[in-house]
Amino acid sequence: MKIAIIGTGRIGGNLARQFTKWGHAVAIANSGNAQALQNLAQETGAKLATIQDVAEGAEVVIISIPIKRIPSLPSGFLDKAAPSVVVIDTNNYYPFMHRDGVIEEIEKGLPESRWVEQQIKRPVIKAFNATPWYNLTWGVPAGTPGRLALPVAGDDSAAKAIVFKLVDQVGFDPVDAGGLDESWRLQPGKPVYCVDLDVSGVQQALAAASPERGPELTGSHLSKEVIQAAHEQQSAFYEKYFKACLLLAEANDWTEAKATKALHLRFEKGDKSPDDILNFVLEQQRLD
Repeated sequence: MKIAIIGTGRIGGNLARQFTKWGHAVAIANSGNAQALQNLAQETGAKLATIQDVAEGAEVVIISIPIKRIPSLPSGFLDKAAPSVVVIDTNNYYPFMHRDGVIEEIEKGLPESRWVEQQIKRPVIKAFNATPWYNLTWGVPAGTPGRLALPVAGDDSAAKAIVFKLVDQVGFDPVDAGGLDESWRLQPGKPVYCVDLDVSGVQQALAAASPERGPELTGSHLSKEVIQAAHEQQSAFYEKYFKACLLLAEANDWTEAKATKALHLRFEKGDKSPDDILNFVLEQQRLD
């Protein structure tokens, strides 16, 4: 299958690694880090392309860039894709992250992927958004006890069937999360979001979701100054958190994915500051 991936960060990059291993013809593009794109192409054998041309002949196009950049995608970037192309949106909206800012339509309740669909004027399937990036690196085979599940939302049943197969190849049991209007159930802050669950657990979490956005995920009522301060705090947090992950990986001869998961599980309650986490790693150098 011909798969185009726009965006080669932690989600798009690891999907490229998985799909090339499965023998798919993968083309990759990003708008910023040319060296990272070149390195990923050399590592995986994926084809380098521009965003304008990456979807040429593609049967599946995966969009994995910050959501605020969706409107800046080139006009007609999907025009040369296969007629029945399946477009997958992996995005999550975080108004307090510097990358996103406030998107009024989403703040008012429009599902994030419905907003993406409106921007690119093509139907989309929401998938690969509701799990931490490191889970995309394991490749757990079907039938493995304790295999995690991933929800998939969209309006086209044929397109969802294709995405189900891709989810399975990446290492998860796919779960039908309904149409795109129900895709809010997959969004940040919902019970299924970035929680390790099996099929039954995902189904229960989807059913338990409430459509209201929590105040920690709502920015339209705040001043620009407050939002800017939140951006700075988030940036400081993740700078130290990622440093802690790399230190832990080096000290234990782990991959960055394994170290990140270990730290996430250790501090998943969120009651520790980044300084606490970094100091813990510097003192302990390992997790028991």
